[in-house]
Amino acid sequence: MIFYRKLMADTLIKKVLKFNRQQDESLYEEIVSELIERAYELELSGNLLKKFICYKMITDENVFTLAAEKQGEKLDETLRYLALKEIKELKKLFHINAIDIHLQENKTEIFDKVYEVFNEDRNDEEVLDTLIAFYHTYGAGKMNHYPAFKWDTTKGLIGIRQCDPIRLEDLVGCDDQKQALISNTEKFLAGKEANNALLFGDRGTGKSSAVKALLNKYFNQRLRIIELSKSDFKDFNEILKCIKHRGMKFILFLDDLSFEEFETEYKYMKALIEGGIEIKPVNVLIYATSNRRHLIRETWEERQGEDVHIADTRQEKLSLSDRFGLSLTFTSPNQNIYLEMVYKMAHQYHIELPENLLREKALQWELMHGGRSGRVAKQFIQSLL
Repeated sequence: MIFYRKLMADTLIKKVLKFNRQQDESLYEEIVSELIERAYELELSGNLLKKFICYKMITDENVFTLAAEKQGEKLDETLRYLALKEIKELKKLFHINAIDIHLQENKTEIFDKVYEVFNEDRNDEEVLDTLIAFYHTYGAGKMNHYPAFKWDTTKGLIGIRQCDPIRLEDLVGCDDQKQALISNTEKFLAGKEANNALLFGDRGTGKSSAVKALLNKYFNQRLRIIELSKSDFKDFNEILKCIKHRGMKFILFLDDLSFEEFETEYKYMKALIEGGIEIKPVNVLIYATSNRRHLIRETWEERQGEDVHIADTRQEKLSLSDRFGLSLTFTSPNQNIYLEMVYKMAHQYHIELPENLLREKALQWELMHGGRSGRVAKQFIQSLL
């Protein structure tokens, strides 16, 4: 193997190959035990050995899989030729019949198409084309297994498997903002010029939910989200190094972003967005949410303080928000829109109450819980459940 060396070096695969040669009963028990453990850990079902081999193939990051992720059907002919030779060996491994352990099928795997062409023993060219199409659509390695990530200074990108299932259709009262965000994101995914976006406004109005909903809508169109905190700003260059050569499109998501006057991390961010020597990669966009329009806290004391060049100081602080090409304002809903949110969520959760009673309780709830917002509406519905 040239590309799938890590797959063949996996301890479980080595044991399977050894058992296939020796038929050792004690080794069989060891394999079954480890295979079931791995299946539960990875949430695999069906024929466990075959599913495990497929899982190892799609999550393998090597020269071939990364090139396929980025280039798709335009893959370099030399890489294609070498990968085709490995398909023959992978098919032999896939069809080892010495281990036949099943768990009940309980879901549709993202790699079902890959499993299908191997399981039906299609010709090598078709298998290779299916693999290349899979990597190009869903990514290689972590990219096809996790829709979103967090950053760890020592471990790098940490995958998030269970993401908020919110959909854009679930957000009520912010149609113009949603449309602007959708249009900007679709331009980005199409490889056109797109703007970094700042979503600001009242609390609980759907700013963060709108960004999360984009992931659920465009995951199959090669979109991934990396959620960052202010403490991650110093690692921006390392984060970009991990993703700038990938075939996926990445939104760096900065949720609830704001700075106190003594915090200087925003200077890292200014350089990244616009103005640093190293330009932001074309496959990276920044979406931030905040309750503050200008992101950095200002006080009257500062405006009347001892700073000789006070205008320069103000420009320094305002320049961060100005670097977002798209600014979207989210405001608290009026009563009718608030009630529309309540009715829609009540329908989604199958809450059967007369509309007049639901209205009365919803208005009482918002009076006792700090005003009208999508968050308050959701909390009200949760209280009924």
